[in-house]
Amino acid sequence: MLRNLFLKTWRDHWRGFLGWALGLVAIVSVQLAVYPTVKQSAADLEKYLKNFPPAFQAMFRMQDYSSGPGYISTELLSFMIPFIFISVGAGWGANATALEEERGTADFLLSLPISRSYIVLSKLSAALMAQVILAAVVAVAVIIGRRQVELEASDIYILASVLVCMLLGVLFLGLALFIGIATGKKTLALGVTIAVALASFLFYSLAPLVDTFDALLPVNPFQWTLGTDPMRKGFDVWHMLLTLAVSVAFYVASLIVYERRDLSA
Repeated sequence: MLRNLFLKTWRDHWRGFLGWALGLVAIVSVQLAVYPTVKQSAADLEKYLKNFPPAFQAMFRMQDYSSGPGYISTELLSFMIPFIFISVGAGWGANATALEEERGTADFLLSLPISRSYIVLSKLSAALMAQVILAAVVAVAVIIGRRQVELEASDIYILASVLVCMLLGVLFLGLALFIGIATGKKTLALGVTIAVALASFLFYSLAPLVDTFDALLPVNPFQWTLGTDPMRKGFDVWHMLLTLAVSVAFYVASLIVYERRDLSA
C-alpha cells in the first residue's frame, strides 16, 4: 500500500516535475554557454564590478565573478536554482495531504487499512526522491557543462553546492507539509512557505548592510546553506546537519499533527 501511494504521488506530479527538471537543464546550459565570453573579458569585467557601490557588492556577495567558482555561485547557485528546489519542495509538501482534503478524497484515503503515518510517509518519501533526482540532474548538468566550456571548478565543491540547494528544498518541503497538514489548506501552505523563504532570503541578502539583520544570520537557513560558500569551501557538515535536523523536526511534527487532527469534518 505504501508503494501504491508513493507511485500515485508521482503520477500526480510527474508532468510538473519533468518541466522543472528540463527547465533546470536549460538554465544551466544557457548560463554556462555565456561563461567563455565572461572569461575573455575578465579584466574589463572585474574593473566594471569594482565600480559598483560597496553596498551593492556586499548585498549580492560579488566575489571573483569571472572565476569558475565565482561565476557558478553568482549565476546559478545564489538565487535561481535554490528557489527552484524550494518551489518544488513547497509544492509537493503543500499538496501532500491538503490537496486530498480540498478534493474531498481524504475520507476515502483514511478509510484504507493503513495508518495516517503511512500516508504521510509515502507522500514524503516521494517528495524527497524528487529533491534527490533534481539534485542529480543539476549536478550532472553543471559538471558536464563546465567541462564543455572549460570552466575551472572543483566537482566536489559543485556537489557540495548542489547539496545545500537541495537541503533548502528539503527544509521548506517540511514547512509546507506541516502547514498543509495543520490547516488542510494547500494554497495557504504554499503561500506561507514561499513568503517565509523570500523573507529569509531578503534578510540573508541584506545582512551585510544592516546590523540587525546580521544578528539574525545564525537562525537563517540561507546562512546555513548558501552562506557557507560551498563553491569555494566545500562541505560544511555541521550546518548541513543543522538544516537536515530542522527539516526532520518539521516532518516529525507533521506526523504527530496528522495523527491527532480531527479530519471527520
